[in-house]
Amino acid sequence: MNLIEYIHDKFFKKIFSEVANVKTFLKFVLPAVLQNRLDFTEIMFDSTSYVSEEYKSSFSDIVVKCRTKTEQLPVDIYFLFEHKSFQDESVLLQLMHYMYLIWQKDSKEKKPMRVIIPLVFYHGEGPRQIPKQFIEQFLIADEWKPFLLNFSYILFDTNAWDWQAESSRPLKENIYLLSAMLLMKAAFRKDLDIIRQVFQLWHQMGFIHEKERITFLLIYVTATQDIPAPQLEKLLEESNLKGEEVMPTLAQRWIDEGMEKGMEKGIEKGYLLDRQEVLIMLLSTRFHLNEDEKQFIREVNDIEKLTAALKMVATAKTKEEVLESLQTVVH
Repeated sequence: MNLIEYIHDKFFKKIFSEVANVKTFLKFVLPAVLQNRLDFTEIMFDSTSYVSEEYKSSFSDIVVKCRTKTEQLPVDIYFLFEHKSFQDESVLLQLMHYMYLIWQKDSKEKKPMRVIIPLVFYHGEGPRQIPKQFIEQFLIADEWKPFLLNFSYILFDTNAWDWQAESSRPLKENIYLLSAMLLMKAAFRKDLDIIRQVFQLWHQMGFIHEKERITFLLIYVTATQDIPAPQLEKLLEESNLKGEEVMPTLAQRWIDEGMEKGMEKGIEKGYLLDRQEVLIMLLSTRFHLNEDEKQFIREVNDIEKLTAALKMVATAKTKEEVLESLQTVVH
């Protein structure tokens, strides 16, 4: 999984690991016939990822467990998040893979097979065109279809979503979730107008006081939109938000997250590559980096120098200060 895919994955899992966000989203996206039959008073998360190894570059997943209201039967809602810019036809196989694993587990434990509701969250570049029913993959006459496996999934496509429609009004009761969904809608579109609208919502709804969440959302904005820091600050101020209060906290969080990743992953090669890309992202946000300068950073193999450079980013007056600190370690 490359850096940008890692960012989408981390963002999705952070947002949808909160019970309040999941409940709001399910009440928005599920058909009324299902909402009326499901009990959301107590939901649980299955922390296991069921995405097959060959699909992990395209998908992330979360399992939400609840029960039916009347019969109190177990129900799994399988969230499959598609974080590639293009449409991946293997989505149907991954959904089936999860259903098979869970039903096989139920069978071994001599339990009735549980109800599984497959749900795909797609935020790629264009409207999704992959079939919503498994059987639609087969170009075959109708008389064959009764003998073939079939299932449908619920699709949430950010491209087709009109967030200002009346049906989306309930989402405004959860500005954190609504903001995250809008930022995912904008991620592959490079849509600064959506970013501006999100900032305006923060001002209108008083959300700007949620500093921790604001910082987390802004990190995703800078990672997916490639907005230089001065432009980001200007967008904030145009929306009546105080950019000078937000930006220092944001810069420090970038650095802290880089340190945290270091503690988690040590100095293995994969972490070295991550740190190089994080440094490029941070410098590109504060200053403009050309391709030669980005390549220069990718040739630095000294963890300590990269760490020191990350610490410099928030206070450096020019990019040259940071780049010069790396000079002695290029091979």
